[in-house]
Amino acid sequence: MTRGIRTERHPAHALMAAVATMLAVSLIGPAATAAPDTAPANRAAATLRCSMRTTAPVTFSPAVSAGPRTVTARGTVNLNECTSPNGRRKNIRSGTLTVRGSGRATCTRVTGVRGSATITWYSGPGRTGRVVGRSSVRPAAAGVGGYTPLDSFLSGRITSGPMAGQHIAGRAAPTTNVSSCHGRGLSSVGLRGTATVS
Repeated sequence: MTRGIRTERHPAHALMAAVATMLAVSLIGPAATAAPDTAPANRAAATLRCSMRTTAPVTFSPAVSAGPRTVTARGTVNLNECTSPNGRRKNIRSGTLTVRGSGRATCTRVTGVRGSATITWYSGPGRTGRVVGRSSVRPAAAGVGGYTPLDSFLSGRITSGPMAGQHIAGRAAPTTNVSSCHGRGLSSVGLRGTATVS
């Protein structure tokens, strides 16, 4: 989460950070939420950086609302335009991240996240070429700010496959209207942003 932003007043920012966390950082298992990829040192050391966008809205069952409830999130995110700043993963150009997770969620926070995510990596752009490998990811169970359990996968660790042992950090912005969360609830959301493995 970006310092100085109060998620209760900026639900869109909360959702961005949350979804990024669930998709990228702790795919291996329970872990503390990692800091966003902002420091120059972190950027220089990055193994892989990709843009990301949902192919269809991520769905929540039941809908996320202002009151805490156990919510299951399912979705697929395309990773595009992947580059390797440190040159260690020049063979990866794109990927697909598939997530299914659940946690105790409100419009501004999620805790107790469980689930799994898999990233399939490709040698060509737009998920073309050969499959380079598949990475498993564990969500950040410690809890993150944001709407959904999906957020914890964008702040986690790769547990197996290419880049195992490394962290993945994501930043995502909603591409759909999220203002209904505090009213009738939020049952789905589209996302776009960036993901970094380092």
